Amino acid sequence: MYGSAILGKEIGENNIIAFDVGGTTAKCSLIDDGEVKVTTEYRIERTESYAGYPIMAPVVDIVEIGNGGGSIAWIDEAGSLKVGPQSAGALPGPVAYGKGGTEPTATDACLVTGRLSEKNFDNEVDMEAVRAAIKEKVGDAFGMNVEDAAMSILRVAEANMFNALKLISVRRGYDPRDFTMVAFGGGGPMHCAYLAKELNIRKVVVPIAAPVFSAWGMLMTDVRHDYIQTNIKRMNEVTAQELNSMWDGLLAQAMEQFEKEGVPAENIVCNFIADMRYMGQEHTVKVNVPPVPWTDEMKEEIISRFHSTHEHFYTFRLPDTPTEIVNLHLVAYGRLTKPSLSEIPVQTGKLEEALKEVRKVYFTDDGWMDTPVYEREKLGSGVMIEGPVIVEEAAAATVVAQGQKLSVDKYGNLIIETEVQE
Repeated sequence: MYGSAILGKEIGENNIIAFDVGGTTAKCSLIDDGEVKVTTEYRIERTESYAGYPIMAPVVDIVEIGNGGGSIAWIDEAGSLKVGPQSAGALPGPVAYGKGGTEPTATDACLVTGRLSEKNFDNEVDMEAVRAAIKEKVGDAFGMNVEDAAMSILRVAEANMFNALKLISVRRGYDPRDFTMVAFGGGGPMHCAYLAKELNIRKVVVPIAAPVFSAWGMLMTDVRHDYIQTNIKRMNEVTAQELNSMWDGLLAQAMEQFEKEGVPAENIVCNFIADMRYMGQEHTVKVNVPPVPWTDEMKEEIISRFHSTHEHFYTFRLPDTPTEIVNLHLVAYGRLTKPSLSEIPVQTGKLEEALKEVRKVYFTDDGWMDTPVYEREKLGSGVMIEGPVIVEEAAAATVVAQGQKLSVDKYGNLIIETEVQE
């Protein structure tokens, strides 16, 4: 997720929805004005109807669901089609892997619908076995042919991903039209175009080496330490001097830690956050507050920021209700030297030189369509292609639907643009 924030700054996009799909899970996170959201109450197995299990520790605020390439399609007791959270894993894996898997997965459905090509698998794919598994385990239950059953699997999987994306955007008061999606992992590029269209996201960025983009993000991060001091204080009673004293203790811890790690003082950057609430509330909201030292006059600005933040997340404010600070949260960064992005050559040859094949692909809204498939490594910057189109690279395929436009920027990122409804 940090990689998405850094890439966003490089290409002039500070509002990012990071979307990562791997073999077993789909993860998404929101980056607001270049800031990666961190929470001190992370929940696993969270859905729209279930709050999940809480973990009380500072972590990147991510919504994660059990939907990935290996997620198994199955029929529940009520006769409804489900995808995940059970996964075929790497062994036996999807039926397409030929390692003994018998349960149909999202990867198998992508093969049947043409999103993936059997030519790109390391093993020889038994398409008859793939089709039979989807037909027997899904198609027969609904009286569908193999292709419609496979598309139903993908629709359910993408509906699950759509709900997760709503949890970190719409459900938190953000308008997806104001954000750019960065899609990565082995499956992110496969599903991002459809999800962007459904969410009204104007632009999707698929970075170079999308399957291992998370590793690139690790290389681009700084050293970070979080220090939290709990001390519940009413804002109309506590003095700025008392609050500054607490901040000083946190700053001293940070400086001592970075000194041990060999980070010079000039490379240390601090952000200040206060967990605040109205009197009588149980939950808090994180408020970005000014750097220290604070003055008593600054308390009014901090309270005003809290009202605005609370209204953003919960649609209302209570200006006459006393406020409390519950936690002071210091985020300290030790800045490190990072590699710079390299630019790729401008496209000079004919686009046909990058064309691998034209194959039929089943799209959600348009059915079967003859779709050109391009090799990503042969596309230079400046290329523009109208959908439908597929761009393949090692371990990933970017699927672009009809009505969307694909281009390549100077860093080799694939840019998918969609006309959104205002």
